[in-house]
Amino acid sequence: MRASPFEKAITGFSTPRTEQEERKIVTSLNSKPGLLAALALGVLLSCLVPLAGARADDWPHWLGPKRDGASAEKGWLKKWPAAGPPRLWEQNIGGGYSSIIISGGRLILFQRIEATLHIDCLDAATGKRQWRFSYPTDYEDLYGYDAGPRCAPAVYDGGVYTLGPKGVLHCLALETGKKKWSIDIRTRYGIGPNFFGTGATPLITGGKVFCNLGSTRFIPLRMRDGMAFAFDAGTGKELWKTVTDGGSYAAPSLAEIDEARQLFIFHRGGLSCYDPATGKERWKFPWHARFRDSVNGATPLVVGDKVFFSATYGTGSVCLQVKKDSYKTLWKDDLSRRGRILDIHWTPPNHLDGHLYAFSGRNPPDAMFKCVELATGKVKWEWRSHFYRGSMIYSDGHFIAMGEFGDLALLQLSPAGHKELIRVPKVLSSPAWTVPTLSGGLLYLRDTKRLICMDLRVKKK
Repeated sequence: MRASPFEKAITGFSTPRTEQEERKIVTSLNSKPGLLAALALGVLLSCLVPLAGARADDWPHWLGPKRDGASAEKGWLKKWPAAGPPRLWEQNIGGGYSSIIISGGRLILFQRIEATLHIDCLDAATGKRQWRFSYPTDYEDLYGYDAGPRCAPAVYDGGVYTLGPKGVLHCLALETGKKKWSIDIRTRYGIGPNFFGTGATPLITGGKVFCNLGSTRFIPLRMRDGMAFAFDAGTGKELWKTVTDGGSYAAPSLAEIDEARQLFIFHRGGLSCYDPATGKERWKFPWHARFRDSVNGATPLVVGDKVFFSATYGTGSVCLQVKKDSYKTLWKDDLSRRGRILDIHWTPPNHLDGHLYAFSGRNPPDAMFKCVELATGKVKWEWRSHFYRGSMIYSDGHFIAMGEFGDLALLQLSPAGHKELIRVPKVLSSPAWTVPTLSGGLLYLRDTKRLICMDLRVKKK
């Protein structure tokens, strides 16, 4: 389970600890409520910034501070002019779909220019480059999509981690961009190419880098053609590896459920639960399309003891209630029916107050937006919106949405319905498939040509 900013402050989470050490710390703090309250107040005061209510949360990895597509920032600008929020800076960039990462005032951009992959560190407030690390690539997308990186970078314990479209994993020093170590995973382990290159963003936590790679080959359930890995975050040393049912584009998810740490990998054959310390598979729930040209692309969502995952290509969605070594199916799509509760292509749903808000559908003509009750799978409403296969983040009672054709919108969503407060057309060019990033009152948007920083800070009067 990833530590929150509060947990980092009270446990020193930047230094990897064993599970036993972390539990001792939590037990000790729970026995000292006065100390816990004082520490919480100290952390709260340390987060204050000289803007009206805004808090400068980092966005250090895929889907934000808690990997759930949400930010705790408050007080940012909600009343946008027709042309959209003011642009603080913007610049032309190279190709790729990888998200923008922010840590300590630094912006990490992963992009491709001609036959070179660049990992750039920019000043988050100005866009000025601080360092660049580059390496060559000959990756070509067989389906004609952009040949840039798919996986989001991550910042962890002073390191920048990137996984390129041919499966090369790098760790660089955040301060300087100097290479610490690298692994050509596909070459080292003999893993074939996947449909659209390597695209499952690694998970870095607890001193480990968890990766999910595999190939395109259609795999019956009795055969396997993929692998999941854990590498040491500091050295790149292999800690464990295990076979899976093939490649996907879903990032690993980690949570503590029923007093056990659970690592969820949504591979080509379905969802597997692993012991993150050893790589041992605890159980597997098969969930895959019935034909070759298909992928599982959306990262599993963990809410308490519930795990939700979904795929398109006629597959649908599932919600499980997880125990230490087992699970119970709460609901799943009936594959004999034509209509699906949710069939999510790649953007994980946002969860709020027991409901999922999700972009559902394989292609723009049939894609729509839905609200679904997490515990039951009941569809509360559907909206055939202009977003199609969009992406979205949540903060301060509002959703910031980016449609795949480049429209930016501010929404309010509830089980009762949807309200579009403002829409700004064509902020980005198509396809705009990268999830927005919010940090320190600044909103970062990118496509395969342009990076934009919009200023949502409310200035003091």
